[in-house]
Amino acid sequence: MTGHTPHNVHADSADFIRALGPVTKQGLALSQLDASKIREGIAAAIGMSDAELAHQLSKAQRAKSQADIDAETTRLIQAMQSH
Repeated sequence: MTGHTPHNVHADSADFIRALGPVTKQGLALSQLDASKIREGIAAAIGMSDAELAHQLSKAQRAKSQADIDAETTRLIQAMQSH
């Protein structure tokens, strides 16, 4: 977590989850709070601390390639245009 505050880790991990969720004409359907609650539930279900799962998801979010980011953006734009 070097270089990242706990807030950034939790925000990054929420963004990772939000990017996988549904989209509407207004954008991503899940709020950061929704995504955090999902993360907390998953952590409890698999017996991992929420902090550790947040850290792992944050690392995955920061490791996304430009192609991954472009694919997420395209999916969002298409969904927003089709609704």
